[in-house]
Amino acid sequence: MFRLLVNLGYFAGALAIRHTGENISGMANGPPVNDPLYKNQASYLEAINVPAAWKRLASTKVARTRVTVALIDTGVKPDHPDLIANLVKGYNVYDHSDNTGDQEGHGTEMAGILGATINNREGIAGVMDLVNIFPIYEGITDTPPTTIAAIDYVIRNRKSKGITFILMASSDETIEPAVVSKIKEADKAGILMIVTAGNKGKNITTEKTFPCSLTEQLSGVLCVAATEQSKMQLPYFSNFASYVDIAAPGVNIMTTGNDVNYKTMPGTSPAAGIVAGVAAMLYSVAPKLTPADVEKILKDTSRKGLKDSKGKTTLAFGRVDADKAVAKLIPR
Repeated sequence: MFRLLVNLGYFAGALAIRHTGENISGMANGPPVNDPLYKNQASYLEAINVPAAWKRLASTKVARTRVTVALIDTGVKPDHPDLIANLVKGYNVYDHSDNTGDQEGHGTEMAGILGATINNREGIAGVMDLVNIFPIYEGITDTPPTTIAAIDYVIRNRKSKGITFILMASSDETIEPAVVSKIKEADKAGILMIVTAGNKGKNITTEKTFPCSLTEQLSGVLCVAATEQSKMQLPYFSNFASYVDIAAPGVNIMTTGNDVNYKTMPGTSPAAGIVAGVAAMLYSVAPKLTPADVEKILKDTSRKGLKDSKGKTTLAFGRVDADKAVAKLIPR
């Protein structure tokens, strides 16, 4: 498998924003959060009702718990000001240490989409508030042995580390049988794995990609495609298939950077990060949900009518709706 480190031709901006105050309460009048770059996120987060989900979660009397997500990727920048509050010590599959610094950037970008600190007057708002980002470093280029080692670590340590599910943005046209076996082992252990459909703009119903297509046989694999920011349509680059589970915005998604504080990221990777954030919302309310439960809630509440990149064909899967998903567990 390979990680989706591709330039898709969309704008990739870099911004530097510094912390401007000590008050971490939200804004009474104006945006739903006080993070200064939220204005760059509003179009796509509001399209999928993330702010409404935040409001619902904030008003509930249901006790919520922090959710630990294993991010199998290139590591995470350990001192990023918008991540440090939600970042916990992870695991390096090479030297078996907790050295999970990011030498490439993809992991830091995924971390920001999932869980950049909300309402800290700094940068952006991640999708999920009560999240522990547990980075599992498997290098700049993932290989079957590193992927196996990363998943195996989660299986063996999920209870001691409190890991709830895996976010792994990788996609390939082939997969080693040993990797499939390890993913099946994770599925049997009740571990949800959120993965990507890929960025080749192809119908992968017959020419399958992995691990995405394993969702056909494993309830623990959730495969995510990308949509335009607010339009109910796939961008030119997103793969799609009859077996893809769900989609989320994946065009010019604001996130945290490794070499710069903030940047934009296109692809099915950020789309998977958004869906992971919504899944974490569900687990924060109901920690005992099974992967099949989470998949059913997300799919049943998704907005249907999604079109392919040419706007002609209606696809079988829908776009995630954060508030409708959370409402399944917290009705008004």
